Amino acid sequence: MKIRYSQVTIVPGNPQKNFETCQKAAQRAKKDGIDLLILPEMAIPGYLIADKFEENDFIEDCEYYSHKLAEEATSDFSLIFGTVMFFETLSKIAKTGTDGRKVKLNTAWVAQSNSVTYKVKTLLPNYREFEEPRHFKDNLWVKNNLSEWDMFQPVIVNGVSVGVLICEDGWDDDYEIKPFERTTECGAQVLVDISYSPFTLGKNNSRDRRFSAHARNLHRPVLYVNGLGLQNNAKTVFSFDGSSCAWNSKGEMIAQSKMFTEEDVDFNFEKGELTALNPKPIEKHSDIQDIHDTLIYAIRNYMAQNNLQRVVIGASGGVDSTLAAALYVEAIGKENVLLVNMPTKFNSKTTIGIAEKLAKNLGCWYTSVPIGESAKLTASQINGLKPKNSDGEKFELQLSSFNMENVQARDRGGRVLAAIASAWGAVFTNNGNKTETTVGYATLYGDVAGFLATIGDLWKHTVYELCKFINDVNNKEIVPTEIFTLKPSAELSENQAVDKGLGDPLIYPYHDRLFAALQEWWNRASLTEILQHYLDGNLAAWLNHDTETELTEALIKEHFPTAKEFIADLERWYKLFKGMGVAKRIQAPPIIAITRRAYGFDYRESAMQPYFTRKYLELREKALAEI
Repeated sequence: MKIRYSQVTIVPGNPQKNFETCQKAAQRAKKDGIDLLILPEMAIPGYLIADKFEENDFIEDCEYYSHKLAEEATSDFSLIFGTVMFFETLSKIAKTGTDGRKVKLNTAWVAQSNSVTYKVKTLLPNYREFEEPRHFKDNLWVKNNLSEWDMFQPVIVNGVSVGVLICEDGWDDDYEIKPFERTTECGAQVLVDISYSPFTLGKNNSRDRRFSAHARNLHRPVLYVNGLGLQNNAKTVFSFDGSSCAWNSKGEMIAQSKMFTEEDVDFNFEKGELTALNPKPIEKHSDIQDIHDTLIYAIRNYMAQNNLQRVVIGASGGVDSTLAAALYVEAIGKENVLLVNMPTKFNSKTTIGIAEKLAKNLGCWYTSVPIGESAKLTASQINGLKPKNSDGEKFELQLSSFNMENVQARDRGGRVLAAIASAWGAVFTNNGNKTETTVGYATLYGDVAGFLATIGDLWKHTVYELCKFINDVNNKEIVPTEIFTLKPSAELSENQAVDKGLGDPLIYPYHDRLFAALQEWWNRASLTEILQHYLDGNLAAWLNHDTETELTEALIKEHFPTAKEFIADLERWYKLFKGMGVAKRIQAPPIIAITRRAYGFDYRESAMQPYFTRKYLELREKALAEI
């Protein structure tokens, strides 16, 4: 039997468009003599469409286009694709949930000549960005409400017993039910997992280990089919990278599609084994290249989805805005990117020169708008202002030097960049990295503003790595080399003068790893653990997670020689992380997801007061008493 999987692009919430895409894939397959075509999960409705799934007429449209796609099947051609449907359509039994909503199912349809077999997803993920139980019932629920339902029975296609599973069904280590095993026990000769899974750094390697083990342990070849596209849940933007794969019955990968590339890949199944008919070299990328490619794909598609063409970037001469500029020029073209430097007396000739050099290297548009006078105007209007109440009471306002730092930041974002973007028919970016976003080291309505937080899921050290990667892959200086030796700084006061070696209060080699431990680790670190490791003298090794980084025990001791200094720093940033940082993130633009804990809808949080546990307070008291 000749099998093909088609790695296609799925548009969220547009069943008509997705039907047309899938129909073209089916017609290509029939023309090429394919017996079985496999398409991704949720190929008709899209996946991250939130409560669009609660609109019954939308589900009816999805069913309509699913039936139309199923009509492409003939006596010589079958296809498997993912879609959404009502339980009532499957069972002919009207059924609603306890809240009165019609029950919906995440399904795979196996369309053959004059018939469709429905398979229901068994494991519904409810973690990170996933919340399928909100919308769907699972395979077991169907069995409990439809006694004759065969949960894991394979489908016979061209005389071959094909086990059909859906996405999470293959990640069954943490579940009691093992869909791959159960389907094999029911006689499946080849296992197919249709998926729609977004990019997360490291996920492709994890998937290979998991599915390779399925194939090897069950002695069955496995086909994993993933889709492409850009989808979001309003606060986090997810890139669906494809990376569809196949393994033979020994667990050896025999095909892997390129990330973010539409592809048809063909196989032959004969005598219990799967072989690739048009094999291509299996590419292995570095993590930094995968991050780069994901950001370029996300920028390009997010702009297109929102009918945007031009971008204005506040170019400070720092590493964050430099990376943003390089990414946007690559993604949408130099003619669509305008860099704006907005100096005051606090900005050094060094950073101004870097911004100008960057624009020249990129070949994009550039201008300068000094904001010193407008900041002074704001100060003259506010200082000495005397509000009064109905009783005649008054108080006088006076902007501190710290207040003036915020005035400058808001002037740059809310006034200059917004106005230039409006005049040019463009949008302006948010250039904050994940380290700053974690603790709210950005000014609300100033550098928190922007239409998209392009690098908001990148720690500071990753920002530097990407800049170096861009220079290396282009074999020339795109990012000015001065960036790599300059101390990061907001340049909003004399205390942040880069030419004097002054800058941000964050110690990035340390705070990057500290914040990752608090926010990104699968088993997140507690303050108690962090303090205990500091006291034991092995905090750097623990935070590094068995990898070699620039963080060392010596660096930690250099900056925090006593427990008192360490605790003061730890609590300062923790309070911001759980306090003002949350308030700013709530109002921040959407973030492109890269890690497994992107802010927005991946890392779930609530605006609350910071809380210190009893264990931590006891250890803290003990540590301070010993000084």
